[in-house]
Amino acid sequence: MSTNEEVMPLDFDECCNQMLEFGYEVSPSEIHGLLSGVIGTGLKIRPDSIINLVIKHVDVEQCSDRNRETILAMYQYIEREMFSVDTSYTLFLPDDELDLMQRVRSLAAWCQGYLVGFGTGSAQVNISKFSAETEEALNDIVNIANMSDDFAAEDGESNEAAYAELVEYLKVAVLLMSSEMLAETKKDS
Repeated sequence: MSTNEEVMPLDFDECCNQMLEFGYEVSPSEIHGLLSGVIGTGLKIRPDSIINLVIKHVDVEQCSDRNRETILAMYQYIEREMFSVDTSYTLFLPDDELDLMQRVRSLAAWCQGYLVGFGTGSAQVNISKFSAETEEALNDIVNIANMSDDFAAEDGESNEAAYAELVEYLKVAVLLMSSEMLAETKKDS
């Protein structure tokens, strides 16, 4: 597999199985969130540092070549998506056929990863204070990361709609926060 023009593996289940090589269940959503958080801050890091970030995050000693390729492909895919002119950024979450509770857990895992990645990346950027919008978005992401299974246990149709709204909100919030971080980075350059 070449990582130069590779797209992120879009089969969520295959990525889940592959991530089992880390020794325990690591959600590809969490890894995607982690990488999205770092990329969104504008922090430029080398491929070996990307892998080290993931290894530290999942608390393992190393990863297989296959996981390394997938992680780097995911990083490159997110970077292309996040900074494309058509703002086609998407969250890497399970398909809608999966039980809502599992999708909510993946969304919470994505948020947890994002917060770690954003914290890691923003610590390296010279920014004295986030805007009120970014502060609010970060608080919302914390709340989503801590969402309970009760969310998915109640009225199915309204919760499906609420889940879809949360996913769309996160896409917009991430792009807005990224724009702010990049503007701050350019001011400091």
